[in-house]
Amino acid sequence: MKSYGVPLTAPEDLLNEHFKLKRAVLDEVFKHVKFSKSEKAHLKFSRGKRKELRDKLLRNWKFAKHYVDSAINSIIGLVKGWVQLYNKGKAKSKPEITKKTVYVKTTLFKVVNGKIKITIEPRKRYMEIDLAKFDYLPKDYDSIGGLILKEDILIITFKKKVKQIRPKDCTSFDTNLTNITGLINGRIVRFDLRELYHIHRVYEEKRRKIQKLSKTKPKTAKKLMKKYSKREKNRVMDIMHKITTTIVRELISIRNGAILENLKNFKDRILNGGKVNRKLSKWNYRMFQFMLEYKLRWFGLPVKHVNPANSSKTCPFCSGSLAAYRGRFMKCSNCGLIADRDVVAVLNLRMWGLGVTPNGDEPLKGDVSQSGRMSYQMSAEPP
Repeated sequence: MKSYGVPLTAPEDLLNEHFKLKRAVLDEVFKHVKFSKSEKAHLKFSRGKRKELRDKLLRNWKFAKHYVDSAINSIIGLVKGWVQLYNKGKAKSKPEITKKTVYVKTTLFKVVNGKIKITIEPRKRYMEIDLAKFDYLPKDYDSIGGLILKEDILIITFKKKVKQIRPKDCTSFDTNLTNITGLINGRIVRFDLRELYHIHRVYEEKRRKIQKLSKTKPKTAKKLMKKYSKREKNRVMDIMHKITTTIVRELISIRNGAILENLKNFKDRILNGGKVNRKLSKWNYRMFQFMLEYKLRWFGLPVKHVNPANSSKTCPFCSGSLAAYRGRFMKCSNCGLIADRDVVAVLNLRMWGLGVTPNGDEPLKGDVSQSGRMSYQMSAEPP
């Protein structure tokens, strides 16, 4: 699947009424959250209660009925997610609806001759979007999934059935705050993320100034926070899209899959506040992995996630322990290998992902390391 946004002006009355609707649903559903003696939350919302709520909401509802169904489904999902977080000690206050968005189910629209026709009011009112006007939208899709309608944009999900390609090899990636290191076709390639890190630092300072302003001018501060947060997100996404597109084009040309670190819940595991907390907030590993994965899967190339534990502390040749040597270099206490920690990480990730030696039938290209046992090519630019 791929999702793209197209600009439009959404029906203001639908957005406003749907916003009120979701708030009303949240209030009703949250009444059914019960707490046990051990202070654990549970949602007990039966089918009968759901039907009763649906019938009540439809009494004065002029828009298509499916909008009510999608609102109820999304709120139930929201509350269930909140319950899980609450039971883990990660949520305290009641969830809130803060954004005006409408999920448009596939039953509420149809695609004819490259145009999406969305039902607003049955047999009375429709909204039409001509996909041909937007050159950046994919042409090689099989169907369109659910839509998300916002005030000035429509998010379209394109679906495509792909046949899994058997790759010739797999490329491993190690993500850090300031770079992404990859082992691509026997070459070590680095993608510089220092500009990305700098962007986060700049906007962090802007947010601090805005927070000070919020004490005297809360409305102005809220407006500025929204403006700069959106600007930061757009700049970050632009950089990440360019990097991942460059990588995907290279991997397609050599028919390579990808091996990524399994970093699920990584921040939750190691956050401890202070400097570490601030640094991790600037690490876009999740965005990088998400973009790279869906772009590769669109072309049928596989993606595998492996446990990265000790990937930069284990010798890729003798499995001995590596210790810090100089700067970012590590030294093996067993065989004497000296190598950059990022290079060690991608070598190990590739081996663990494929279950083979790092060089296989083809040796790594480039200079020999100080131990005389490993060779690799360092590159600051993408291929």
